[in-house]
Amino acid sequence: MATPIGPVWRGVIFDLDGTLADTAPAITAVTAQILSAMGRTPVEQEIRATVGRPLDQNFAQLLGVEAGHQDVGQAMSRYRELFGAHVRAQGSRLLFPGVASGLPRLREVGRKLGIATSKVHAAAVKTVELTGIRDQFEAIAGHDSVPRGKPCPDMALKIAEELGLQPEECVVVGDASGDIEMGIAAGMSTIGVGYGVATAAELTAVGADTVVDSFDAVVAAVLAGVPTKA
Repeated sequence: MATPIGPVWRGVIFDLDGTLADTAPAITAVTAQILSAMGRTPVEQEIRATVGRPLDQNFAQLLGVEAGHQDVGQAMSRYRELFGAHVRAQGSRLLFPGVASGLPRLREVGRKLGIATSKVHAAAVKTVELTGIRDQFEAIAGHDSVPRGKPCPDMALKIAEELGLQPEECVVVGDASGDIEMGIAAGMSTIGVGYGVATAAELTAVGADTVVDSFDAVVAAVLAGVPTKA
């Protein structure tokens, strides 16, 4: 039997969009459609840069108004309608390759799994239900579940507490800089995934302990342990 090269993590805290579910293209397309309908000229690169952040902040930035502006509320309502329809139509097809089989494998060997996402809690629960992976997670936290969202540590610490684990027993897995920064702030190890929003170089630059290029590689890294920075 191979000797683990890093720590044995009892808990794995996943981001959702861009890590478990391939939703970034739909998020970008739906957001662009809404901006166009509101008389704005959407820029794909600017929209994509907001993926993984709270919806109200994103629309406020893209519309150039305050978060409490009525245009933001209108945009969010339409977004939830359109994006919800997309998730319902696609279901488990939204999952990245390896997710449907990888999550049960982690659970079978005793890992406790949670989700920390910038979606609101209700939207996160609905997404994992519609994609068929709800029963794999013991805890789910959304942006509205804690006083401070990513990159602050609140969500990761909340999930660790709900899993009955200490921060050092957990690893955060995510595709965005905010995921990695949240994990580091919480005193956890971090695994970046280079198939989502941020590049491998960007994830490494913010301090990811390792970066992988597939969900199968995520599972392998969790099971083997990866070297953490001194």
